[in-house]
Amino acid sequence: MDDPANPSGEKLVFIDPGSHFEIRALPAHADAEAAAILAPATGEGTPEAAASVIADLRGDDGAALYGAYVDRALVGAYGIKRDGMANTVALIAVAPDHRMRGIGRAMLTDALRRSGKRPLTAETDEEGLPFYKACGFKLVGRRVHPSGTVRYRIGWHAPGLRFKGGSSGALTSQPITPVAPPPSGKDDPS
Repeated sequence: MDDPANPSGEKLVFIDPGSHFEIRALPAHADAEAAAILAPATGEGTPEAAASVIADLRGDDGAALYGAYVDRALVGAYGIKRDGMANTVALIAVAPDHRMRGIGRAMLTDALRRSGKRPLTAETDEEGLPFYKACGFKLVGRRVHPSGTVRYRIGWHAPGLRFKGGSSGALTSQPITPVAPPPSGKDDPS
């Protein structure tokens, strides 16, 4: 059966099927809706600024956009792109009426999973820093933006994983390989 909300056929990432929450690739027809949600995450705070970042991400082969949905309604979005040996969260935001419910944390966890063995970084302002720290990010650097605001560079990597060079296929779908069950012991000659 085809899913009308997922015409591309891409596998959905269900976070909590009981609450009808999922994260999946953001279709291009939802860009304007996503720009309205992502506006606060831009320095300018406007949907036009968010639309510009979305367009840049759409034009970048090393980038991807994802939406968070509750009952098939877009409630959050994020963009991720390759940045040297790491991946960077370019934008992330949750609609105001859906904040403080774990959706932002779930999107960052999804971004880390998609990042694979590559570290995940982001840049934020003073207001966003507590959110990222609560999600496990560590402060990497600090700089003063030309506008005078302080920007923080933060990073996170999957526990136990270290990047040793080469491509991790971070922004591509990786098939799940089933694990064979252990032998039952009936045919074990020892």
